[in-house]
Amino acid sequence: MSSRTKLSTINFCAIDLETTGVNPAFNKIVEIGAVKFRFDGKPETFHSLVNPCVPMPDNVIKIHGITDGMVESAPVIEELLSDFSDFIKDTILVIQNPRFDLSFIDRAFKTHGIECRQLWALDTVRLAKKYFTGLPNHKLSTLSEHLGLDHKKHRALDDAIVCMTVFLEVLKGRGVNGDSSFEEVMTIHGEGVNPGISSVPRNSGDVFKKISIGEKVTIRYKDSDGHITKRNILPKEFISYGRKNYILAHCYLRNSERCFMASRIIGVD
Repeated sequence: MSSRTKLSTINFCAIDLETTGVNPAFNKIVEIGAVKFRFDGKPETFHSLVNPCVPMPDNVIKIHGITDGMVESAPVIEELLSDFSDFIKDTILVIQNPRFDLSFIDRAFKTHGIECRQLWALDTVRLAKKYFTGLPNHKLSTLSEHLGLDHKKHRALDDAIVCMTVFLEVLKGRGVNGDSSFEEVMTIHGEGVNPGISSVPRNSGDVFKKISIGEKVTIRYKDSDGHITKRNILPKEFISYGRKNYILAHCYLRNSERCFMASRIIGVD
């Protein structure tokens, strides 16, 4: 896309996810909400609950209100990814704190081998801070209340709609219109945001040097409660998220795909 492209010709897409937790290395998506829109025009929506195939933690249910019963008959993520990829294709993504959502989306596509466009997004938090300067914070709920929107917070489609509205309000408030160029948006926003999760090279840590992708290995693993178990695993990928490294692997003990924190692997046999 040329920096001189008029905004009236660009498809934007606001996205929000609800998940089983905050770490995309091992938590799962439970709801996708997306709104595709132009600067002036009728929006198009994509929405679905997602069966994560794992129990919903109680502390997470208190946040978004999505229960095991609500997702029991919902499609699993791999059944949605092709349609979702088509929906966001050739759009500029607009997300509240995008590094989080982009990391979950990136992991979902890579885990299930779905081809997708390069993931980056504009951040509505960054934009809102530059325009709504008098607010106590720039959470979606605060922005929604300020704009007088009817908003069910922590539900994906409602949050995506608020995200779209904030984006448009900020740009129009800064004098941007459909005849403005994409370069003007980037001048206001700054550099786009990429996913916060990535594959890492094998030589990035002592544990990784002892393990090879595609070769079965036995590890001694200390869980969050301090219990130590022996696990036979088949490593698939080395992952970095934040300041922590993980091994994505098939776990023969659980007979399922698991993510193991590298710092909790206390031995490799």
